Amino acid sequence: MRLLPALPLLLFLPVTSQAQFVPRTPPPGDRMPGISDTGTMSSEPSMGRDLRRARDFIDQGREDGGLSKKEARALRREARQIDTLAERYGRDGLSGSEQRELDMRVQVLRAQTIAQRSSGKP
Repeated sequence: MRLLPALPLLLFLPVTSQAQFVPRTPPPGDRMPGISDTGTMSSEPSMGRDLRRARDFIDQGREDGGLSKKEARALRREARQIDTLAERYGRDGLSGSEQRELDMRVQVLRAQTIAQRSSGKP
C-alpha cells in the first residue's frame, strides 16, 4: 500500500530527467562559430590557393636566408602531405570536417614557416 502513492512520482521522474538531456541544436547551416563555411565546392580552390601561397612563402624564406635548407625541406614535405591528403579526401568529395582539417593544416604550415623564418634571421 505504501508503494501506491509513490508510483506516480516514480513514473514522472524518468520523463523529467529525459527532458534535461536533450542535445543543443547546432547553429544554422551546421556552421561552427569562428569557422568559415568550408563545406562547399566553391571553397575547395581556396585551400589550394592557400597551400600555393604557403609554398611560395617557403621558397621566399629559403631565398632570403630566413630558412635553412633542412627547414625548407621539412616544410615542403608537410605541404606535400597536405596535398596528398586533400587528393585522398577529395576522391569521394570533401566533408566539412575534412575541409576544416585541411584548412587548419595549411594555417599551421604557414605559422610554422613564419616562426622559422623569423627565428632564422640574424
